[in-house]
Amino acid sequence: MRSVRAARICLVLASAVLMSGCSALFMSRPPLGDGPLPEGTCATSALAPVLDAAMSAFMVSGMVAIATDEVENDLEEVGFVILGLPTAAWGYSAYKGFNWTSECRRREALSEEAIADHLRALARNAGAPDDS
Repeated sequence: MRSVRAARICLVLASAVLMSGCSALFMSRPPLGDGPLPEGTCATSALAPVLDAAMSAFMVSGMVAIATDEVENDLEEVGFVILGLPTAAWGYSAYKGFNWTSECRRREALSEEAIADHLRALARNAGAPDDS
């Protein structure tokens, strides 16, 4: 039983190193500022934060399994630390990823509104005589 638990701990540590925070690693955050952004400047897909949240939930389920295990052993406290650190990393990465995605969508919508306003202004001025 101990060898199975040790293998699980090693698997969790390896996965934490390899996949800690898809959002933090693979998403492009919106540039600083409040102005409109051209499309494609930052990530609008919520896939990475959803994966982070799912992984965090999976890790929480592992922590619950350790907490409800009736067999007392020395690895219980270590298991909480080993599972708690990547759980926090994935949770924080999901939080940041959802924030970046919503900010990017908001700012890209500003860009669409600015383009629409510009086209309406051009249409209004199209009938006016040229001042050159």
